Amino acid sequence: MIFLIGEDKSLQSEITSNQALKNKEEELRAIINGARSILGKRTFAASAREIFDHCSRLIGSTSGYVALLTDDGDENEVLFLEDGGAHCTVDPDLPMPIRGLREEAYQGNCAVYHNDFMNSDHAEMMPEGHMGLKNVMFSPLVIDGKTVGIIGMANKPGDFNDRDAEMATVFGELAAIALQNSRYLEEIVALKGIIPICSYCKGIRDDAGYWSRLEEYIESRSEAQFSHGICDTCMAERFGDYLKRPR
Repeated sequence: MIFLIGEDKSLQSEITSNQALKNKEEELRAIINGARSILGKRTFAASAREIFDHCSRLIGSTSGYVALLTDDGDENEVLFLEDGGAHCTVDPDLPMPIRGLREEAYQGNCAVYHNDFMNSDHAEMMPEGHMGLKNVMFSPLVIDGKTVGIIGMANKPGDFNDRDAEMATVFGELAAIALQNSRYLEEIVALKGIIPICSYCKGIRDDAGYWSRLEEYIESRSEAQFSHGICDTCMAERFGDYLKRPR
């Protein structure tokens, strides 16, 4: 009988180990797919949607959104909202202030969650007509140590846990990279248009009508930097006589 109990424990341990391995594989697959979304989409909105979907499927949430901090730093600007089929009559154009549990994510630069949201003090801040929230999780998009946006997830059939928070943090980092990448692409696209350049001094006129040196214009719109030298042609034209003098 003792032998059988030992066999049962060994079998259970193997099952647990196999399940843990399967979970790791699912997490890795979701992260890889999220990373591909960064390179596969040219706009942040498109990348953010795919990253959110991969994260939501992995964690098990049924609703949520991705939002960016407004320029004044007071509100969220929602890129999209997934209601998961829940009934919600809130005007989508209403402002989404930084407060409550969402504010904790912004201030702490870390994922936070609550599994009994409707019975918490945070629920009192919900606008009238908002769909019910069994549980919620917020994961920040952090760039240079500052939260510039957030992934919100809600209504997981079970409870959110610390592992979910770790995974949401990873996807928040992917979304932050996607945001930076989209901004770089916008700068590159800006340099692909028609650039007004002086035929004589090679100065460039910007959108405001001001002229600047070629180097300044490009450096202010990209990560390129210039080093200066003299080409062979200019060396011959400007210093040819000097170089021909006997020494």
